[in-house]
Amino acid sequence: MQKKRLNLYCFFLLTLVVGFFALTAETAVAINFSISPPRWEIEVEPGGVVEGSFEVTGAPDRDLRVKIYFQDWRFNPRGEVEFLTGAGSRSVVSWLRIEPAEMVIPAGEKRVFRIFGTVPPETAGGDYWSGFFVEMVPEAPRAGSGVVVTGRVGGGIFLTVRGEARKAGRITDFAVEWENGLSGRVLFVNQGDTLLHPSGRVEVRDSQGKTVESFSLPEITVFPGNEREIVFAETMTLPAGDYVVLAILDYGGARLLGAQALLRVDVPEEEER
Repeated sequence: MQKKRLNLYCFFLLTLVVGFFALTAETAVAINFSISPPRWEIEVEPGGVVEGSFEVTGAPDRDLRVKIYFQDWRFNPRGEVEFLTGAGSRSVVSWLRIEPAEMVIPAGEKRVFRIFGTVPPETAGGDYWSGFFVEMVPEAPRAGSGVVVTGRVGGGIFLTVRGEARKAGRITDFAVEWENGLSGRVLFVNQGDTLLHPSGRVEVRDSQGKTVESFSLPEITVFPGNEREIVFAETMTLPAGDYVVLAILDYGGARLLGAQALLRVDVPEEEER
């Protein structure tokens, strides 16, 4: 009989992201183990040494053999986590080691592993990050079941290297449309070396330059080198005519960012009849 593999993934990356993904199969097996802390943040000088200890709490009813490893990730423009097969542009994986890389956790007990290393002396100031995972090594399937069960739980490593770090961002696209209200998106790219948290507002101005509608845009987190979109949809009523829509973002830089788009609101069909 061909084996089936049941993967249960629980990722804890940032305080902003908590995802749970599961695939169902004929046999449901509970997997219950965790990492503490799930997020490691530290400031360090170039050339500095970093070290952290992490506690894994095992399953209450079974011994678990686990392996521990790094994996880089990033946000896509929609704000979803994407795991990378190689190193990210600001990865810390090459600086760090994990010990032990594999261990057995007896039922109901806890075990500790370390992440440690040295930041290269030539490292420029700014923010760097990677992920780490504790993954259960699958057991052989029970006779007749054909199901192999695995699971992993992970966390994030966030290192801020002290030194001069550039803070820069740009709006790369702004588009709007009208259908029973105003909807659209603002696309922002982080061109600097530190995490940015842009937020802002949208203003709708008539042909006389008067602001007739405005609303806030939510704050998002954008990692260095990443691009994120802010999507909005606001119900409103506007007279038929031409308008200018402005997007204004404050990302913590020296100046606000702005972009504009033209909007045409047509007379509703029922009024034309």
